[in-house]
Amino acid sequence: MRAAIEHLVDQFEARRLTRRELVASLAALVGGASAVGARTASAAQGRSLNHASLAVTDVEKAAEFYGSLLGLKVVSRPGNGGINLGLGTSFLGLYKLANPGTVNHICIGVDDYDPEQIAERLKQRGVAATIDRNPANRTSGGDQIYFTGPDNARVQLSANGYQG
Repeated sequence: MRAAIEHLVDQFEARRLTRRELVASLAALVGGASAVGARTASAAQGRSLNHASLAVTDVEKAAEFYGSLLGLKVVSRPGNGGINLGLGTSFLGLYKLANPGTVNHICIGVDDYDPEQIAERLKQRGVAATIDRNPANRTSGGDQIYFTGPDNARVQLSANGYQG
């Protein structure tokens, strides 16, 4: 970066750049470096849309509907009464929850899933996260991280390939 700054200053001193062009170029150079730094300092590397969980009034009826309509098979039945229908390495979660007909949350599959480390990185970014350690909420093990995104969107993070 130092070489790029020196080149811009040389261009300015040789009167090939105006003062405004120099300032704009420096701002773009520094801003671009900050953006790259921000990307590498992410809380976690998202890799897939792991699942979406729908609030339904009747879990069995909803599972029959989506399963027969889309050729989906049950991949897990968490102890909380939900049913998860397989979609390749992803799934569609169906749960008896308030506000039927809405998406309760989405789950992003991340690389190197470590709930404690990711929760700490989220905290450093000012995002309050909770870790759900209740085994009744899943069948494939592992703690789950939840946080709230813009517009009150509920987001879960999990390991890639998590099946509920």
